[in-house]
Amino acid sequence: MKVLMKTSLLSAAGLGLLISSCFSPHAAAQTQTTDLPNTLLGWRGVELYSARHQLSAGYGDWREVGARGIYETGAHQIAAEVATMNRFNQDANYLGVGDTVVLDPLWYASLAVGAGDGATYLPRYRADAFLHRKLLPARNLVASLGMGHFKSPDGHRDDNISLGGTLYLEQPWVLQGEMRHTHSNPGQVGTAQYFVAATWGHHKQTLVTGRYGWGEEGYQSLGSLGAIARFSSHQSTLTVQHWMGSDWGIKASADNYKNPYYRREGLLLSVFKDWP
Repeated sequence: MKVLMKTSLLSAAGLGLLISSCFSPHAAAQTQTTDLPNTLLGWRGVELYSARHQLSAGYGDWREVGARGIYETGAHQIAAEVATMNRFNQDANYLGVGDTVVLDPLWYASLAVGAGDGATYLPRYRADAFLHRKLLPARNLVASLGMGHFKSPDGHRDDNISLGGTLYLEQPWVLQGEMRHTHSNPGQVGTAQYFVAATWGHHKQTLVTGRYGWGEEGYQSLGSLGAIARFSSHQSTLTVQHWMGSDWGIKASADNYKNPYYRREGLLLSVFKDWP
C-alpha cells in the first residue's frame, strides 16, 4: 500500500479543511489538516467560494464570500484566506495566513494566524500551532498535538490544547478524530469538544467527507445582539467535491449546527483549481 499524504487542493484534508481549521473566525474547535508539502513547488491551488446560512430565533441569515490559496516553496507550504461576510446583521472582513513545514521524515509542524477588522464575532487576532508525527510501519497514522489562542475585540479570550489523529487506510478511506480542551476568560470557564470525520473517494475524481462534532463552548459573540456562554453544541457537515477536469472542479458543503439558543443550516459552494 502506498500512503498518499501529499497536499493537493481540496483533497481529503486539503485546502478547505486547512483554511477552516487554521483560520476559522469561530472560536469553536476545528480540524487540523495533516497533509504534507510535497516535492513540487509553486502554486498548489486556489478556491473561490460563497456561503449562506439560515439561523433560527430571529438572528438573521449569514452570507460570506472568499478566496483561498496554497503556495509551496522549499519545505514550506503557505496557505492564506481572505473573506468578507455578514453575520448577526454586522458586516466584517477576515484575513488568515499559515505555514506548514517539514522538520524531518517523521515530523512536521504548522503555525497559523488570523484577524478580523473589529467585528465582535471575529477575533481581534488568533494563533494556532500544531506538531505532527507519522506513526506505524507504513507511516499511515498521523498524531497531532495543538495549541491555540483566540482574543476577541470585547476582551474575551480562549486558550486551547488539542490531541488528534488521522488514519490513512487502503484507498478510498481516511479517518480523523480530535479532542480539545478550551479555557475561556473572563469567568474561568473550561470546556471540551470532540469530532470524528471520515472521507471516502479518490483524489482527482470524487471525495465525500462527513464530519460530526459535539461538546461545550465557553463563549460565542452574537455581534450587536450580545453573547452566550457555557453551552453545549452539535455540528454535522457533509462535503462533496468533484473534479470536472484534470485540474479543476466544484465543491458543495452542507452544514447543520445546533445549540440551546439557535439552529444554523447552510450551504457552501465553490470552484477550485489545483496544480500537479
